[in-house]
Amino acid sequence: MTNDRYSSFDELQNHETLDKDYTLSFRDTCSRVTIIAPHGGKIEPRTSDLARRIAGENYNFYCFEGIKNKDNACLHITSHRFDEPGAIKLVSKSELVVAVHACTGTAGLVHIGGLDKKLGGKIAKKLQNRGIGVSKDHPRFLGSNPNNICNRGATGMGVQLEVTRDLRDDLDKVKVIAQAVRAALKNNRMAN
Repeated sequence: MTNDRYSSFDELQNHETLDKDYTLSFRDTCSRVTIIAPHGGKIEPRTSDLARRIAGENYNFYCFEGIKNKDNACLHITSHRFDEPGAIKLVSKSELVVAVHACTGTAGLVHIGGLDKKLGGKIAKKLQNRGIGVSKDHPRFLGSNPNNICNRGATGMGVQLEVTRDLRDDLDKVKVIAQAVRAALKNNRMAN
C-alpha cells in the first residue's frame, strides 16, 4: 500500500508540468551500467547529486527531479510503479542498475536492497571499508519487488541504496559513498 498521489507516470504528467513542476535529466554513455535517482531534486533531497557523482562520466545516468516551490513529495511514484518511459528505456538495456534513494534518520547508514545480492554485497564491503555504516535487512528497504525500477534491467536484478539524511547532508560523506559504489562497479566484470 502506498500513499503516493500518482500511481504511474502517465497519471503524474496529466496533472504536473514538465520543466515547471519536474524535470528529467539523463545521459546515455552506452555503458552497461545505469545509475538512477527516480525521486531526485526536492522529492528526496541530494539523491540526484549522489547519483551524478556515482555515474561520473562513464556510466549512464537518469534522474526524475521535483522542482516545485513546495509539495514536491506529491511527485513521488513508488519504485515498483515508477514507469517514466525514458527511465524504462535506459534501464532495460543495462546489465547493472543502481538506484539512489533517501530515507530519514541520522544513523549514518546506507540501507542496501535490490535483487542483485552479489553487487549489493560488494557495495556494502566497499562502504564499510571506508567507514560508512550499512544495513542489508531493513524491511522497508528490501527493494525485492521485480517491478522495482532497480530490478528492471537486462538481468532482472539491481541494487537499491537508501541513504540516511545525515550522510546526504555531508558533502565529504557523499563523495566517500560515490567512490565506494564506483569502486564496487569497477571491480564488476559486467560494468567494464
